[in-house]
Amino acid sequence: MRAQLPIYEIRLAGPLDETREAAFAGLNVASHGQVTVITGEFDQAALHGLLERIRMLGLDLVEARRVSGPPRRPADPGPRRSPR
Repeated sequence: MRAQLPIYEIRLAGPLDETREAAFAGLNVASHGQVTVITGEFDQAALHGLLERIRMLGLDLVEARRVSGPPRRPADPGPRRSPR
């Protein structure tokens, strides 16, 4: 059974031309006026790869946010110290 990946919504300034939109094949790409929204399921490595692709294409990142997915694990607080 495959673990459910979180869904992220990436917002970019302005619409994409056909060439740039093709760089995001397989993802949901929608233009809303002067904002393009890319939505998809990503693990952390894929999310960082997508953000790097956005940077390499010279696109203006407006927002990247997690919209759903499995609960996040709390950060590991590290070893507990016993009182002296």
